[in-house]
Amino acid sequence: MTETLTAAPGSRTQVRGFTRTERTGPATVRREVTVQPGMCGPNALLIGRIGDWTWETVSEICGTDVFNARDAKGRATYLSFYYYRVRSGGELLHPRAISFGDRLEVISRVFGYGSESVLTLHRIRRIGSGPGSLDAEVFAEDSFEPEEFYERPRPDCLYVENFNRWVARGRADSNVGLVRASPADFRHDHLPRLPDAYSPRLACNGARSGHRFLDPSAGGYVPLGEEFTTEHRVDVSSDVNGVGLLYFASYFAIADGALLRLWRALGRSDRSFLDRTLLDSRVCYLGNADVGSTLRLRARPWHRVGDSSDELVELVVEDLATDRTLAVCSFEIRREDSRADAQ
Repeated sequence: MTETLTAAPGSRTQVRGFTRTERTGPATVRREVTVQPGMCGPNALLIGRIGDWTWETVSEICGTDVFNARDAKGRATYLSFYYYRVRSGGELLHPRAISFGDRLEVISRVFGYGSESVLTLHRIRRIGSGPGSLDAEVFAEDSFEPEEFYERPRPDCLYVENFNRWVARGRADSNVGLVRASPADFRHDHLPRLPDAYSPRLACNGARSGHRFLDPSAGGYVPLGEEFTTEHRVDVSSDVNGVGLLYFASYFAIADGALLRLWRALGRSDRSFLDRTLLDSRVCYLGNADVGSTLRLRARPWHRVGDSSDELVELVVEDLATDRTLAVCSFEIRREDSRADAQ
């Protein structure tokens, strides 16, 4: 598929199949993307593709090949995902609403956190017809400010926050004990800084110390039931990436499996699980696991006072053998079937 895109003066446009990429500023990249079957449906597919955009964007903006990065000692180093948040500005565009054939505009901005970390914000809009869509011949502004993401999200947009850290294996034969290791050619001094009020470190500190991002009761939620516990054995055929690490997107897939089992335990149908709207999803990654490890997943459901269709599930992922906490998750869900289930 051949396409041309008129770029702003001084920008660079690349055409890769069904994606058009344009660098529109010192720390900003704009894409037009056709959604393909391999990047929609199960949430982990979209999560993985957006993660690829993060690696592509950091490669473009920071002058290092993220896909083949090595530290000063020559060790392979990886731009690991430490905090991954997906936020819907409303119900017009959310992860489950994206299907193959959709045309999307993706604007990605990179922010500096020193030599060991980097933060990327993505704003995604649908191009074409339909409610909240962007006309195919009229494109949005080339960038957006952090205030839009954190304080004034637009109802027609899907927002993603990726906070990444450079890591390498501490031991060649294990995924446990990853160490910090930045590429020698990683350029970051030119990156803008995110205002302290929006730093993900506060959320990550809460996840690390208290195994939750926020107290649900402070947000008007009350418990929906008792804590639900299930297990998952790390599957060598589906859960690890090309270098043998537990894939960051697999955490979303594993969490989804636990949520489905919780959903069924609450007497709900699989159809209603598919119809749910994910309004805000967060994962803080605190560790990795070796192939064959068994994970324990502890989920606690809540619902909002006065609106039973608005639910929150806190989920903690642990290594069953060592009790190490591997991830802390939070999922804010809008149930489309809540009235039907109540009848």
